[in-house]
Amino acid sequence: MEASYYVGIDISKKQLDWQVNDGQNTSFKTGQAVNTPNGIHKMLARWKRGKICLDKVIICFEHTGPYGLLLATILEQSGVCYVMVSAAEVQLSLGIRRGKSDPIDAGRLAEYLWRFRDRLAPSRLPSKMLLELRGWLLWREKLVKMRTALTNGIKANTLTSQVANLEEINEQMQFQHDGLTEQLKQVDRKIRHLLHGYNTTEGQYDLLVSIPGIGPIIAGWLLVYTEGFTRFANARQLACFAGSAPFPKQSGQHKSPDRVSQWRCQRLKSLLGNGVHSAIQYDPELRAYYKRKCAEGKHPQSVRNAVICKLLYRVFAVIDRGTPYVKIHQHEAVK
Repeated sequence: MEASYYVGIDISKKQLDWQVNDGQNTSFKTGQAVNTPNGIHKMLARWKRGKICLDKVIICFEHTGPYGLLLATILEQSGVCYVMVSAAEVQLSLGIRRGKSDPIDAGRLAEYLWRFRDRLAPSRLPSKMLLELRGWLLWREKLVKMRTALTNGIKANTLTSQVANLEEINEQMQFQHDGLTEQLKQVDRKIRHLLHGYNTTEGQYDLLVSIPGIGPIIAGWLLVYTEGFTRFANARQLACFAGSAPFPKQSGQHKSPDRVSQWRCQRLKSLLGNGVHSAIQYDPELRAYYKRKCAEGKHPQSVRNAVICKLLYRVFAVIDRGTPYVKIHQHEAVK
C-alpha cells in the first residue's frame, strides 16, 4: 500500500493522538482530537486544510474494541483507507524502544505503517449483523460466568451450613441463579434467531452445524472471528489464529518436538476444545483417530490439537464446497 501520507492514531476512551508522516517517514503534522463523531470529522477537516488529500492517506491504529469502532466507521464512510493492527505485533516489530506516551505511540504506529506498507492490507469492518451477533455472544459469556460463580458459591455455602446458618443467603443466591438461567435461555433464542437471519443470505450457519462437534455457539464465534469467512484464506491460517497448528523448533543440532504457539485466540481455542470432546463422542472417525494416536503414545492434548485442526479443515471444506458435511462412515455402513 503506497501513499503520500502515513498516519498513526493512538486511541483512548476520550481522545485520539495522531501523527502524520510523509513518504520519507518524516513527521509532518501532529495533534489531538476528541473521540466523538464531531471530533473525528474536525480532525479530517484539519488535514484537508493542511493540504493533505484524504485519497493519498493511509491510517494505522490498534485493535481497541469499541473505542476504535467509531473511528473505523467514519473513515469507511469518508472513503479513507485504514489498517487495524495488533498492539503486540507493533511492539515486537519495532525493536527495543524506551519511553511511552500517547503521542509517542501515535508516531510509532505511523512508523510501523510506513515500514511494513508492502505487507499490510486495508481493513474493513464486519457487517452490522456480525457485530450484533458478537455483542450477544459476549453477553452470553458474561451470563455463564455469573451463573457459574453463583453455582460454586451455593456449593460452598452448603458445606458451611453444617456449622453456620446460611439458608437465607443460599435462597437469595438460588433466586439469582434461576433468574440467570432463564435469561440465558432468552439470550440463546436471540442468538439462534440472529444466526438463522445471517444464514438466509450466506447459508454458512447450516453448513457449520452439520459438522459433528460444531454447535451454535462455536459456529457463531467462527462467523464472528472469520468475518463471514473473509478474513482467513485457508484452514491453516485459522488454525494458527486459534493456536492449534504446530510449528517446528530447532536450533543447530538440537530439535524439539513441534509445538503450538502461545500467540493465539484463547476464547476460540477453548471453544474448539469443547467441540473436540463432542466430536470424539459422536463421530466414529475422529473417535477412532483419537484412540489410535493416544495408543501410539501421543500426548492427549497434542491429539486434541490435531482434532481441532481436522475440524477446521472440515469447516473450510463445507464453506468452500457450499454443501453440508457428509458422514462417510454412515455411507460405508449402508454399503
